[in-house]
Amino acid sequence: MPRPKQSRIISSSPVVSGFRPYGRCCHRKDSIQLRYDEYESIRLIDYEGQLQDVAAKQMNVSRPTLTRIYAEARKKIAVALVEGKKIVISNDNIEFEDYQQQKSNIQVMNQKIAIPTSEGKLWQHFGKAPEVTFVTVEDGQVKETVVLKAPEHEHGAMPRFIAAQGGTDVLCGGLGQGAVTMLNDLGIQVHGGAPTIAVEEVLSQYLGGTIVYGDSSCHHHCEGHHHDHE
Repeated sequence: MPRPKQSRIISSSPVVSGFRPYGRCCHRKDSIQLRYDEYESIRLIDYEGQLQDVAAKQMNVSRPTLTRIYAEARKKIAVALVEGKKIVISNDNIEFEDYQQQKSNIQVMNQKIAIPTSEGKLWQHFGKAPEVTFVTVEDGQVKETVVLKAPEHEHGAMPRFIAAQGGTDVLCGGLGQGAVTMLNDLGIQVHGGAPTIAVEEVLSQYLGGTIVYGDSSCHHHCEGHHHDHE
């Protein structure tokens, strides 16, 4: 049977990027990944009280698929609670081969996307961008685009600036793990490794699910400068 190709629809990004258990030390190996589609099934069925057939239509999946996603989500949450594991909510939903280059088969309908830019193009290094373009997406459509001057280049400034503007997602080129961690801690989803092309084009590819990501790690231009890793 061929793999399904349609995007799974998520209303909006989660307000947090995960949960930690209280009373014990957590290591990365002690974490469980809760995918966006799993999170959305819990939100629709358990939080909003929707019937599964209604939730399935809203997520653009079949009823059996929704039932499976929901069961997997509840199992993961149960394991985290019983075994004291951290939950990480992630948009890296590469279940289907058709989406492995794009990293995700999920379409988030409501977002405020921050793109480090310069002169209308995505700027390759997150922490050194002179501008940040904020794109508000509602129901999968671009509603507003605002370009703001980036903050002074210092450790943690860019993630805090994006959070203060209400950003839910960052679409960028290269960035360090410290920046990824800080953004995730602020409840902001990171989509690193995006191509250095015009903002309109990279945004069109991202929203259309056709974007091909490259290497998102910092290399020689970040070495020797701790603060550059934002």
